[in-house]
Amino acid sequence: MSRWTGKTEANLRLAEVRNDAVLAQYPVDVASLLQDIKGTPGAGRERSGMYPVECHPTVVAQHALIHWNRYVTNAAESHVQEFLVGANWLIENEQRIGEDAGGWPLSSPRPAIPTRSPWLSATAQGTAISVLLRAYQLTQKESFLECAQRAVRTFERDILDGGVSAPIGKEGIFFEEEAVYPAAHSLSGFIFGVLGLYDYAAITGDVEVEKLILRSLATMHSLIAEFDMGFWTRFDLLHRDLVTPVQLALQIELLEALARLSGCNHCRKLIARWRQYQHQLGSRLRYQLAGYCRRYSRAIWSRVREALFPEVQPSSTLRVCVPITAMPVTGGMQSVLAKVAQVTSDIWRMEYLAQAVGPNPGGLIIHKFGTTKMTPWQFPAIWFYSLTAARKLFSLMAHGARYHLILTQDGIFTSAFTAPLARLAGVRVVCIDHGNLRLLKSPVYRAERLRTLSEKRWPFLLLRRILFQCYWPSLYVLAWLSARFVDHYFIPGVSGDGTEHILAQLGVQQSRITRFANMIDVDRHVIPGEVARVRTREAYGIAGTAIVIAMICRLAPEKGIDIALEAISLALSSLAPELRERVRLILAGEGPLRAEIEEDIRRRQLDHVCLLWGQASQAEVISLLGISDLFLYTSRRGAGYPMAILEAMASECAVIATNDPLANENMLAEGRGIIVPVDDAAAVGKALVSLISNERLFRLMARRARSYVASQHSAMTLKRSLLRVTYWSSLNEFLQLESVEGE
Repeated sequence: MSRWTGKTEANLRLAEVRNDAVLAQYPVDVASLLQDIKGTPGAGRERSGMYPVECHPTVVAQHALIHWNRYVTNAAESHVQEFLVGANWLIENEQRIGEDAGGWPLSSPRPAIPTRSPWLSATAQGTAISVLLRAYQLTQKESFLECAQRAVRTFERDILDGGVSAPIGKEGIFFEEEAVYPAAHSLSGFIFGVLGLYDYAAITGDVEVEKLILRSLATMHSLIAEFDMGFWTRFDLLHRDLVTPVQLALQIELLEALARLSGCNHCRKLIARWRQYQHQLGSRLRYQLAGYCRRYSRAIWSRVREALFPEVQPSSTLRVCVPITAMPVTGGMQSVLAKVAQVTSDIWRMEYLAQAVGPNPGGLIIHKFGTTKMTPWQFPAIWFYSLTAARKLFSLMAHGARYHLILTQDGIFTSAFTAPLARLAGVRVVCIDHGNLRLLKSPVYRAERLRTLSEKRWPFLLLRRILFQCYWPSLYVLAWLSARFVDHYFIPGVSGDGTEHILAQLGVQQSRITRFANMIDVDRHVIPGEVARVRTREAYGIAGTAIVIAMICRLAPEKGIDIALEAISLALSSLAPELRERVRLILAGEGPLRAEIEEDIRRRQLDHVCLLWGQASQAEVISLLGISDLFLYTSRRGAGYPMAILEAMASECAVIATNDPLANENMLAEGRGIIVPVDDAAAVGKALVSLISNERLFRLMARRARSYVASQHSAMTLKRSLLRVTYWSSLNEFLQLESVEGE
C-alpha cells in the first residue's frame, strides 16, 4: 500500500469534497445502501445494464474511497470492511463492453440527446479504477486488477467505440463526464478520469497509459481558459453554465490533486485565482446575478418556445434541415452534401432550405425561400436574403417541421438568421463553412470583386462602389451574429489555414470548432485497364499514347487558369519534341471567362494542345479523370479539402496544386503530389516538366495518392466526424453485442 499510506489529509479533503458534490446530485443514505448490498451479488443492476439512483456506481465508488482514506488515517478495520463492500459491488456489477473493456453504464435521462441509451462516465470509470486498485493492493486478488484494466480500456477508446474519450483537434483527447455526443467537456469529470489513470500507471507502470495521460493533460491545458469567466468558472463547455459554490470547491480540489501529480505550475496559478473567486464579494455577487439572469431568461425562452414551436420528440431517425444558397448545384458544396446524405441515409432524414432550386432535384425535399434578386453577394440584397431564409424556417418549424438539427452551409449569410431562430426553438445548429469565413480577410477575393466593378460605367460604377463599401461591414455583422448562436462549426480542412483565427476574433473558442476530412467514394473511381483507357480516349478524339493533363474547375478569375496556360507554354518549350507532341490539356467547366480563355489559347498557339470540354456531369468527371495522367490545380484561393483534387487522387492522377488552401500540403505530402506557390507559372511549368519526363515517377505518385484517399477520406471517417458534432448515444449497441456473445 506504499502509494497511499503516506500523508492523507489532502486525499481525505478531496474525498470529502467529492462526496459533497455527489450527494448534491444523488441524495441517498449511502451507509444504509452499503449495508443493503452486502453479500448481494449484482444488487441494483437490471439486465439492461441500468442502475437505479440508489445504486449509482459513482456514489458507491466515492464513498468507498472515503472509507479507504479514513482507514489509512486511523487503521480502523470497520473502514476496511466498508471499503471492500464497495469494491466488491463494483466487481459484481461491472458490465462488459465489447471483448476487452468493462464499466458501469449510467441510465439517467439525457433530455438534450434525441435518443435514449445508457452512457459511460469518466467520473464513474476513474473513481472505480482508484477503488479497484486499492482493493488489489489490500487483498492481492487478481480480479480487482483485471476489472481495473478493463475499465482503463474505455479511456483509450472513442465514445463511438464504447469509450469515454472525445478527440479534440489533431492529437488531443478529453475524457467525458457524460460519454455521448455532442461532448460537453466537463472539467471535473475529466480530472476524475485522469486521477484514476494516474493510480493505474503508478501500480502497473503501463507506458501507453502514461502517454495517454500526457496527451489528455495537453488537451486540458489548451481548453482550460474556456472554463474561466474572469469572476467564476463554467461546469462544462457545451451548456456553459456557471458552477455552484460546491462545484467550484470540487474543481479547485481536483486541480490541486492534479497539480501534485503532474507538477503543473499553470494549474497552481489557476487554483490561486479560483480561490479568490470563492472569497471575493464582487465575484460572488456577479455569480448570483448571472445565475438569476440565466434562470429567468431560460424560463422566458421556454415559454416562448412552447407557444411558437411544437416539441421535438426523441427519434432513432433525425430530421435535419440544411439551409443553403442553391440546391442542387454543381461544385464542391453539392459534392460534400451528397456525401453527407450518403453516409447518414440510415439515421438522418435531410431536407433543404434554398433560395434557388436547380435543375433535376432528383427527389430531394427542397423548401424555397426568397427571389433570385436576394443574392448574398451584394448589398443590401444580402440582408433580404438572410431575413427571408429565417422567415421560411420559422414558418416550417411553426407548422410542424420538428427538426432535430439545423446544418447551415456557410458561416455568414444563411447562418446569421437561421441560427438564432433555431436556438430559440431549442434545435442544435451545426455550421459547415465552405470558405465563406475566409472571405472576410481575403485580399484576393476583394481584388476580384473590385475588378468586376471596374467593368461598369458611370454613374453605375459610383453606385456599385458605394454598395460595395457597405457590403463588407454587413459581412462582419452577419458573421458576428452567426457566431453568437451557432452551436458548433464543422469545417473541412486543416487547422492553420486562417479560419480559426477569424473565428477567434468573432468570439468562437476552440471547443466549438471541429475539422473534418471530406469523403471520396474510391470505389466509384474505377481505374480503367489500358485497352479501355485507349478506347475511351480515342472516342474523345485524343490519341491513346497522349499524356493527358486534366483541369476541372469553374472558368473564373480565382481559378488561375491564366497561370495554367502560361505554365503549359513554358513546359512545352522545355520538353523534348516527342514528349511535346503527346501533351494534351483537357479543361472541363464553364464560367464568365470562357471567351477570354479561348482567346488566350489562340494567342499562345495552344489550339492543338487544349480541349475546352464544357460543363461536365459527375459521371463525365469520373470518366475524364479515368483517362488522365496528371491533374492541375492553379487556384488563387480555396477552402477545406478541394474536392477536385481528392477526386483526381482517387482516380490515380498525379497532382500538381497550389498551396492555398493549406490542406493541399497535407494531401500531397510524402510523395503524393507536388505543391507550387500561388501565381507562380514558372514553378508550375517546372513541375509539369519533371512529371511528364518521368512516367515512372508520376505513376508511383498516383498510386500513393489513391491509397491515401482510400484510408483518410473514407465514408466511415466522415460519418464518425458527423456523429461527434451532432448526436450519438448508442452504448447499448456494444452492451447488446456483449450480452449476445455471453449467451
